[in-house]
Amino acid sequence: MKLNYSKRILALSILVLVGVLILDIVFTNLLLGKIIAINDKVKQLVISSEEREKELTLKDSILSSVEEREKFDQYFVGAGDGKTADFIASLESLAGQNSVSHNIKSVGYESVPALNSSETVSFIRLRFSVSGQWSNVFGFIHAIENLSKVATINSLSLTVGSDLGATGKTSTKIWTADLDFSVAKLKI
Repeated sequence: MKLNYSKRILALSILVLVGVLILDIVFTNLLLGKIIAINDKVKQLVISSEEREKELTLKDSILSSVEEREKFDQYFVGAGDGKTADFIASLESLAGQNSVSHNIKSVGYESVPALNSSETVSFIRLRFSVSGQWSNVFGFIHAIENLSKVATINSLSLTVGSDLGATGKTSTKIWTADLDFSVAKLKI
């Protein structure tokens, strides 16, 4: 009987040991999965905090230094609607200097594609139409291309028409340029 009792205890002990081993493997796998997930989240947090730190550093740099702010103002339209209005006025002045008639079709704001939700920079999108003699229209387009601001030309359409003089005859060709371009603008 003692031997029978010992066999039962041995069998029960082996079953308990196998059960403990199975549970250990299951819990270890679950624990490793959680550790990997936590490490991934930590990496994401580190990356996002580094990006945020870079953005805050840039923001502090812009706000803290007048000299640096002036450098940024060379390349970006300043923050605020007043600076946007000043920039549009400078475009109108540029059109006047190039002896072209102009018409602002639309002005809008859009985010910078590479930065998605930047708190610092956005784009002003302008749709502008100018007309005049070829050399004047070309001079205006060339001036837009050479702006000191960060700008991209989205589209440009050129058409030619004719101007009837006082005699009713065609006297000169009138060129029209429909220009769609974006200029970088500071938000702060």
